[in-house]
Amino acid sequence: MNRDRTAKGTGHAFDDAAADADSFKIALPYDAPRLSEVYTIRSYEVDAGGRLSPSALCNFMQEAAAKHADTLGVSVAHLQKENKTWMLSRLALQMKTYPAWQESLHVTTWPSGSRRLFALRNFLLHDARQRLVGAAATAWLIIDTLNHRPLRVDPFVKTFNPTAPSTASELERTLFEKIPRLDSGRNDMRFRIRYQDLDTNRHVNNVSFIEWIIESIYAEDLQRRMLTGLEINYLAEAFLGEFVVSRSWPLEGHPGCFLHSIIKEDGGQELVRARTAWERSHHGR
Repeated sequence: MNRDRTAKGTGHAFDDAAADADSFKIALPYDAPRLSEVYTIRSYEVDAGGRLSPSALCNFMQEAAAKHADTLGVSVAHLQKENKTWMLSRLALQMKTYPAWQESLHVTTWPSGSRRLFALRNFLLHDARQRLVGAAATAWLIIDTLNHRPLRVDPFVKTFNPTAPSTASELERTLFEKIPRLDSGRNDMRFRIRYQDLDTNRHVNNVSFIEWIIESIYAEDLQRRMLTGLEINYLAEAFLGEFVVSRSWPLEGHPGCFLHSIIKEDGGQELVRARTAWERSHHGR
């Protein structure tokens, strides 16, 4: 299972993941309802290199999205009253750099329309000097909590963003590109789902999956590199006490890029499929 080989596949967002911020090709519509938050980086939110960790970054985005949904009257708490809830389905993230301890990150987010059963939400990330350092696009499902089936989001989304564009940005289009399946890993890691991995829906929080993805890359690679690209598809739920296996393989023809898969140990059900891109870090310790 751990033989050294290279995974095959291509990744649109990984051709030049560390390119200038203009390559993010995601713009904030002037009339979109938006929320902007400033987060000061605390000591327990940095990685071994002293920079904001990817998991802390994703927690910032999740918090901003939750707060904005609350102001729009569509938070998880609002939906649960109608036996509905939000569930993150897909994420596409690109980063140029990360702030360090005591520096700040400005997170701006807005709902950007819908596609099929997905409600879209975008993010722009700036440093304290208002330089664009990253961007993300996300796709969310509204789930009926009684039968666990997705509901139509079009009429729902239009109520709070009627002027959402009908054409997606390049980063949004990346959300729906196929990620090749990975059947074995180079550095398989096994995890038991803890209580602290659960969210208010009582299944594994999306950030815990991201942490397990990163753990499947060798530590010496992590110490030298910075995560500049992440595409992730959440395929199924996982629950307290279950064991999962996180695996990764280098992506053929794309140095510094990996394919990832997280499966349930019992039965082999695939929970997450992802791609990551890493560039050599110039600010590691």
